[in-house]
Amino acid sequence: MTIVALIAALFIAVLLVLFGAQNAQPVSLHFFNWESSAVPLVLALGVALLLGALLTFVVTLPGRLSAWRERRGMQHRLDERLREDLRPQPPTATSPRPPDGQSESDAG
Repeated sequence: MTIVALIAALFIAVLLVLFGAQNAQPVSLHFFNWESSAVPLVLALGVALLLGALLTFVVTLPGRLSAWRERRGMQHRLDERLREDLRPQPPTATSPRPPDGQSESDAG
């Protein structure tokens, strides 16, 4: 991890701690007929964040899997082509060309 990423992660962690400390008041949540008891606001927001991340992961999974399969197929085709290019080629069976001015029957 680079020093810049470490500093950025530390900065975000400090902001999250400050946000949590300032939003600790209890709230009750209502969803259709369901009502929660008093929970800290930061906990409710954290659960909503995690559910959103999970939903995003599930929704984007088919596209990421198809891209992975396509990439894997392309890699296999590339590997096969490289193996073919690196195989020693047998010498060609062409006869030497006779010097200019001679026909093939004269060359023999």
